[in-house]
Amino acid sequence: MKLKLTLFLNLAFSSLLFAQQEQLTFTYQNINFSAAPRTTINPMSIKMWDNYNNGGPTAYGTVMEFYGLTAHQTGQFYFAGWDNSKIRYREAFYAQNTWSDWMTLLDSKNNVESTGRLMITGQGNHYINGGNVGIGTTNPGDMLTVAGKIGACEIKVSTSAGADFVFEPGYEISDLKTLEKFVKAHKHLPEIPTAKEMVENGVNLGELNIKLLQKVEELTLHLIEKDKQIDNQNTKVNDLESRLARQEKMLSEMLRKMK
Repeated sequence: MKLKLTLFLNLAFSSLLFAQQEQLTFTYQNINFSAAPRTTINPMSIKMWDNYNNGGPTAYGTVMEFYGLTAHQTGQFYFAGWDNSKIRYREAFYAQNTWSDWMTLLDSKNNVESTGRLMITGQGNHYINGGNVGIGTTNPGDMLTVAGKIGACEIKVSTSAGADFVFEPGYEISDLKTLEKFVKAHKHLPEIPTAKEMVENGVNLGELNIKLLQKVEELTLHLIEKDKQIDNQNTKVNDLESRLARQEKMLSEMLRKMK
């Protein structure tokens, strides 16, 4: 009895090893992508399909389908070499009777596609090229190029310079008459790009803000100087008014004595 049991176990084990070296062969069937989930496969099964110009993500491909417990999870993997060998996946969860949209699995060869919270959509509008990230453009010239509007609560621009040099004792500021001639001739402030240059080359926010701050500080110096001039003029006016008042008083005294 023990000999028969041993021979049986050896035979079964040998058969198992032999079976592991074999391949699983499926009968050829062209998949029907419009079929509802779980209608073309039995529970607890794996099935291979061929797609020969019968719809689907590409004209031709191979589908591996799996199905768990009755009415439970089912899914399909789609393999195709017609679009850079992308691998796609769709599923129907417990009691769901319709397929989800095809999802492209992440790989190192194809573009990243995601349906989660990190979403990259569009045809070539979001691009990473040589470490540069482009949004709305496929040709990012900087580390981040955005061809559109940016919404933000706060933007911090790092800089290595400022405009406090305007208040240094040796700083020479042009007089207002010279500034007036320049503005009339060039239609912009000195050291500030023209409107045409801004349109053609864009604006460096950090550099432009420093230049604008420089002009504000120069304007502050002009205001301080004008304030000094006004104070000086007020002093002279007050002095003239005092002298005029004294003269009027003297004149009144002379007229009174003549009477």
